[in-house]
Amino acid sequence: MNRNQRRASNAGGSGPVALAKANALVGQAVPLHQAGRLTEAEALYRQALALQPRHPDALHLLGMIACQTGRFTEAADRIGQAVAANRTVPDYHANLAYALHALGRVGEAEAAARAALRLRAPFPEAANTLGNALTAQGRFDEAAVAYTDALRARPDYADAMGNLGAVLQRLNRPTEAEPLLRQVLVWFPHRSDARTALGLALLDLDRVEEGEAALRTALELRPDNGGAALALALAVQRRGGRADALHRRSAILTPGEAVGWNGWGLSLHAQDRLAGAVNAFHRALRLVPDLTEAWTNLGNTHRLQGRTREAMAAQQRALALRPDYAAAHSNLGQSHQDYGNDREAESGFSRALLCDPGESTARFNRALLRLRLGRMTAGWADYADRFTSGRLGALPARSMPEWQGQDLPRGRLLVWGEQGLGDELMFGSILPDLVGSGRIGQVVIECDPRLVGLVQRSIPTAVVRAALTGPVEADAHLPFGSLPRLLRARLADFPARNGWLRPDPAEAALWRTRLDALGPGLRVGIAWTSRRVTASRRTAYTTLAQWEAVLRLPNLHLVSLQYDKREDEIAEVERRFGVTIHRWPDLDQTADLERTAALIAGLDLVLTVASSPGELAGALGIPVWRIGGPDWTHLGTGTRPWFPSMRSLAPKTGSDLSTAIEQAKQDLVRLSGDYL
Repeated sequence: MNRNQRRASNAGGSGPVALAKANALVGQAVPLHQAGRLTEAEALYRQALALQPRHPDALHLLGMIACQTGRFTEAADRIGQAVAANRTVPDYHANLAYALHALGRVGEAEAAARAALRLRAPFPEAANTLGNALTAQGRFDEAAVAYTDALRARPDYADAMGNLGAVLQRLNRPTEAEPLLRQVLVWFPHRSDARTALGLALLDLDRVEEGEAALRTALELRPDNGGAALALALAVQRRGGRADALHRRSAILTPGEAVGWNGWGLSLHAQDRLAGAVNAFHRALRLVPDLTEAWTNLGNTHRLQGRTREAMAAQQRALALRPDYAAAHSNLGQSHQDYGNDREAESGFSRALLCDPGESTARFNRALLRLRLGRMTAGWADYADRFTSGRLGALPARSMPEWQGQDLPRGRLLVWGEQGLGDELMFGSILPDLVGSGRIGQVVIECDPRLVGLVQRSIPTAVVRAALTGPVEADAHLPFGSLPRLLRARLADFPARNGWLRPDPAEAALWRTRLDALGPGLRVGIAWTSRRVTASRRTAYTTLAQWEAVLRLPNLHLVSLQYDKREDEIAEVERRFGVTIHRWPDLDQTADLERTAALIAGLDLVLTVASSPGELAGALGIPVWRIGGPDWTHLGTGTRPWFPSMRSLAPKTGSDLSTAIEQAKQDLVRLSGDYL
């Protein structure tokens, strides 16, 4: 309490005796108030007001008790009456500002704080409240000035220091924010708000581990800190981690935070929980209808649901709000592509790159579109940007430069596998030409450890090693996916060579014996799905039961090439259709690719969807019928030039894969008849 709060007033009342008694009651109440005996103090202030209804000090101090006990509406009313009774006391205005800010009436809080500062300057508490009111209005530059004024008057004012640090972080000035926030935490280690702001500042400084650690500590200090939960969730999500639990906590704690709902929607989207993602994005948009990120994310989710018109409408809404929004242009391009409008799709990707040349996802999508259309020079040029798109992970750091196609007759070139087993098998079809060209002194091939034996046997003059087994000395390096730009720029550059991998002869002989024991008939390997069935890839795969037309054919020995086993599904189909699908319990088709390759080498045919068993069969030169529509790897043709032994069976336009399976059945009938 200060002298202004204890000073008597003649405002209102019924005479000097009543005034004197009211002043005495306030005088008795003040020490009780200061001692924290609020109930007793409040009773005395009310007695004073009964004698003097407009006694400003009693009104003000009764309002302060209301503030202290969280009754801010009553506080603002009482202190407002005190101000009306005596406008010359700066504390009245300052404390009114505090109560109004607590009620979210930030414009009125700003006016009250400025009134206090006109009556007394410096006044650090009023300046701090002014900063808070300005921050709530998004006027961060002005707020920083107010907090600085508060600290100039009172350098050890922890609240103002923490607030200044937080607002500097929001102004993208993390270097200035960090020392202020650390000092606050020296004084008050348990300040969760300061630790949250410090975590955000550290993230802005790209000190991700420190930033996330600070945010986790903030949550430990205050499990109900919704801001820390949201910030940590977004940080974890940005680096590709799972933040589901954090997003759930954030949504519960801060249900009015649109950014949180948008982040939660992205998390659900990543889990293919598309209906939940749509609900989360709609929740964000109800809170902030102009949140462009939520509109484009909603459009992406609708696209994966097959709701293409709604997807396009959402992207167009995002672009109406922000015409230069590169991500929305790119996403709209994908929706046009779904409609089969390739020209508009490419235009969308190109517009995205005009808005932001760094929008690498658009470049990656344009690369795949151009390659699918057979425009290989432009397509491979765009494909070079694939690692920065975020779709394939980060490009590993290498100590040597990337190879540009120059001769290295005495040099050493490291080429390394990327993306996944199927891609290594496809791009690897170029390796024999690279090694056999005579242009490179020595080629070192890094590949999936399961492929090392196969590749070494097939390309004996190369050095073949498992990926990530330690450093290697080389003059240059190149990822597998960059080989086509240098060695497969035209369709004419693809050789007619039938297979590039060679199985182990002894293992192949053993598997031929096993397969011969099945008796006469076609030996057909089948693979019908993938372990990675995401929403965007779902239409490329089937269930085994959908193959009924093929499974019931006579004169076939069906061999499962489904590397993830699916024993329950297979057993149910065998029971239901009365067929046998052969598999061997001593063969792990995921881990043991040497023996799997030997098995495939003994088959007459492999019938598969887009999956790695089909790629392995093509790499071995075994006849493959690949069920599915044309994709970018067809390079504008009706087949896949990488594997001359592979034939594509595309479904009829507008149909699912069932029409392609029916075509396979008819062709198998003819083939088995010829075979027998």
